[in-house]
Amino acid sequence: MRILLLEDDDIIAYAIKEYFELFENSVTLFSNGEDLLEQSDVKNFDIMLLDINTPKINGIEVLETIRAMNIDTPAIFITAKDSMDSIKKAYKIGCNDYIKKPFNIEELEIRINYIVHKNSSKIELKDGYKFDMSKQKLYRDKKEISLNYKEKQLIYLLLKNQGEIVENDTIKSYIWSEKEVCDNTLRTTIKKLRDKLDSNFIKNQRGTGYKIEI
Repeated sequence: MRILLLEDDDIIAYAIKEYFELFENSVTLFSNGEDLLEQSDVKNFDIMLLDINTPKINGIEVLETIRAMNIDTPAIFITAKDSMDSIKKAYKIGCNDYIKKPFNIEELEIRINYIVHKNSSKIELKDGYKFDMSKQKLYRDKKEISLNYKEKQLIYLLLKNQGEIVENDTIKSYIWSEKEVCDNTLRTTIKKLRDKLDSNFIKNQRGTGYKIEI
């Protein structure tokens, strides 16, 4: 999973980051809401963990801004606040769950897994293809098509941004965790994936990036 974490308490933030990255998840950490909104592409994450009391822009305002952009990435509030007014407001603006500090990190993991799997679905593509977002598996007429790890990540990323061009640098950062990987490596990955598909639904905008239109 790709987890977006907003937390200004260093001890809690790095405990969450270290725990989830032990299991090959990716955790992107911000200590204030302003930097999160300016520097992250929320659509490319599987879930957001948002502390309410953060500097500059708090977690409530962050989620309000994200939901106003019609982005439905699931969100869990992590906070010391437990007043009924806070809970009501959190759910009113579109959070999916709410956990109070201090918490057991394994409980947080259970909540995350439940929400991510609940919000995942099989997306219908062209010519009988389906992609299972939670399992990152591609099927045609109920038969699984063999994909390597990077090919699965590529389809997942493009479908999370369906209809929009995903820039080359974003793809490189997501799949290889670095932007310095050469363009030829990206093109080779795209070509190998296209070779496995009868229908070419990956579109290229020359010199910019790629997209999938359903």
